[in-house]
Amino acid sequence: MSLSDFIELPDVKARFKAEFPKPKLDLKQEILAAAPNGSNVQLVGTVFDYLLRFYIKYQNPHAEESEWIAEYALRHFNRRGQNDLFNQAKNVIDQARNNYQEFLTNGQFTNELLQSALLLGRLDAVLRAGYIHDGWETINEQDIQDLRNLVSLLKPELFKCSEKTILNPTWPNAARLVRAADGDLIVHDLLVDFKTLKELKLGLRDFHQLMGYYTLSVIQRTLQKDAIELKRLAIYYSRFAVLYEFNVRDVVNFETFPSFLDWFIARAQQYSGYTLIN
Repeated sequence: MSLSDFIELPDVKARFKAEFPKPKLDLKQEILAAAPNGSNVQLVGTVFDYLLRFYIKYQNPHAEESEWIAEYALRHFNRRGQNDLFNQAKNVIDQARNNYQEFLTNGQFTNELLQSALLLGRLDAVLRAGYIHDGWETINEQDIQDLRNLVSLLKPELFKCSEKTILNPTWPNAARLVRAADGDLIVHDLLVDFKTLKELKLGLRDFHQLMGYYTLSVIQRTLQKDAIELKRLAIYYSRFAVLYEFNVRDVVNFETFPSFLDWFIARAQQYSGYTLIN
């Protein structure tokens, strides 16, 4: 269970919809990297998130990193006493770390790096679903081609910066309210979510996810005074190489937001069983 699950609860979805007016996305762009037949588009989306964060770290060595989500799978297998899967996952992560370090020296998306990222994405899925399929280490060549098409669209000017940069940001205290939540990227006061979609549109679920992150960030600031104050939100549409950005002040009514915040905390505490302590 996580923020994604929480915002889909009927009463939560209705409250978000009433509180936050969804902006209109007025961008026109043909798809540049359509998924090839046979590609697992859901998996590719997860994997591309890894690759884009790798790329941003290469462009910005000062970027702050945290533990990979896939590494949590090691603890999952260890808790369940699944020693064979633990050893397989550890080998995957160790190899991925080696390939990642090589990438940071040359910026080359090698087949070995793409394959490692695919396996990291599969380990991510373990944490979402709670189980792993047989043959999970099998590599689909259509997925590799899909990823190569996506990374070919990356533009240095979109992601190179000198500002404070955080990869895979979390809001450690606030996120416990919804059991788990992790974003993709924060640059200065901008939060960016990565989406590998076949359509260039701002769906309600994706918008609510951004607003959920924003709400958690506000809660975190009440607990941690040096936490980043988000002023802008964005989605990078990877199949279109488009970054869509809007200001927080355009979607947040600062007169009604305090009441919404109180409701959010109370509802999330009911959802997770976690009591927020100031």
